[in-house]
Amino acid sequence: MMTVTPEERASSFLEKARHFQLGHLPTESRHPRTTRLSQLAKENLVEAIRLFQSVELEALENALPRNLDFIAEMSADIADTLKSGGRVFFCGCGATGRLSLSLETLWREEVDRLGLTDKSESVVSFIAGADYALVRSIENFEDYPEYGARQLHDLGFTANDLLIGTSEGGETPFVIGAVEEAARVSKRRPYFLFCNPADVLAKTVERSRRVIENPNILTKALETGPMALAGSTRLQATTTLMLEAGAALFSTLDERLIPQKLIHDFIRTLRETDFSALAPLIEREAENYKQGAYCLHRTDRYGITVLTDTTERSPTFSLLPFENTFEDNPIPSWTYLVVRDAADARDSWLKILWREPRALDWREFKEKFGATRLNGFDFSPKSIERRAKLVGPERQYIFDVESGENFFTLHLDGKEARFPRPDHLLNEHLLLKVALNISSTLTMGRLDRFSGNLMLYVRAANNKLVDRSIRYIRTLLDDAGIRRYSYDDICVELFRTVEGLRPDEPAVWHTFERLRDRDKELVQSNET
Repeated sequence: MMTVTPEERASSFLEKARHFQLGHLPTESRHPRTTRLSQLAKENLVEAIRLFQSVELEALENALPRNLDFIAEMSADIADTLKSGGRVFFCGCGATGRLSLSLETLWREEVDRLGLTDKSESVVSFIAGADYALVRSIENFEDYPEYGARQLHDLGFTANDLLIGTSEGGETPFVIGAVEEAARVSKRRPYFLFCNPADVLAKTVERSRRVIENPNILTKALETGPMALAGSTRLQATTTLMLEAGAALFSTLDERLIPQKLIHDFIRTLRETDFSALAPLIEREAENYKQGAYCLHRTDRYGITVLTDTTERSPTFSLLPFENTFEDNPIPSWTYLVVRDAADARDSWLKILWREPRALDWREFKEKFGATRLNGFDFSPKSIERRAKLVGPERQYIFDVESGENFFTLHLDGKEARFPRPDHLLNEHLLLKVALNISSTLTMGRLDRFSGNLMLYVRAANNKLVDRSIRYIRTLLDDAGIRRYSYDDICVELFRTVEGLRPDEPAVWHTFERLRDRDKELVQSNET
């Protein structure tokens, strides 16, 4: 087998780089109010929490009130699809893929609560890479539009079905491929939802322009503006998309409940919630990791939301992903999920998803990402003992996320934060999502896993993230007054740097250091 050099990989990326250069998009830019977020996480946690909360509110209030008529129309389309015996499909990649699976999971739980189990199969969701990607992303998978179309057909999408595709940036090839295929197959126009201005997106990315201008696709820009952590669209953009799509979906179950009510109720709840009680938990969790200890996030009925937050830490902050029980000599991740009362691995998946997991059993991916590997993620209480053997019981702490009659509670080593439960299941999980996003992001800030509001540890796992890494390195070089390196120069050095790094090391920072040191040598050489 021929070895591909870093220079060759860089050259391959640069040949197509113009399709993935997204720095002009608002969701990729730096929020002007959070440029000191990492410092605040260490110096004034309560202020950092309140700042984060205000950015959440700003994004929702920017995006949703002006689009209530569109959301009502989408809800009517969903209702018509379900009434006619069709199914509603949701799809996305990474964070929006987890958003999509969350909506299906909550739908199944809600129709079960209402005694409408005949509707359980009416909503189907998929993520790029199938359910395995809930836990670990499959490198570069989202860069292929044909994979989106293929997964859509694997699930039996028909002419009477409706697809709602979500992409925070609005440029993900996988989602675009699925949406374009749905427009070709179904009599119902699919939806394509994103969080950047449509005109800017169309000028920046040709594939996005193609979808936006397609009369057979309904598109909507929910303009959130920048994220609290630059480019981290798992935060405000995903919250906004989940609230919009979820409100449109769940209002079909109750003719007295309109989407606007769910949206207004959540925004009001978010505004009134005091998240400052998270500060002691953030301090404690960060201190545990500094001391070489580990966590287990244990929950009773919030599995999908806790799993989403804990697994999204890996690509965002270059943490080791959840270990698989079929791996030889597994290296433990900083945290892991435990579903209380699950009997075994299969039962834990059933309690998380409210259905059997769907594996990626394509011939070319089956060995690494198929059903066998998927069931190697055991989220039952057996993992408490298994991980204790890996790390030592004295180095393992339980982070409980539990529901009560009127509250949900986060608890770690004697520190506790309680929050009133919203009336609706969707808003309950969204409020928990925000609380966990605040907690996990500021925990990482205290551990220097980002600087200011830049992700130094972002993992260049696909073309979009390669471009993001290059842009962040460019920002660090600019801040250091170094101008001699071009986009292409930085790209080559990034691939060289990644070649020698462990998965949990900061590629952005180390590449910057190498270029900075080289610049010093050149300056010194010129002076002599």
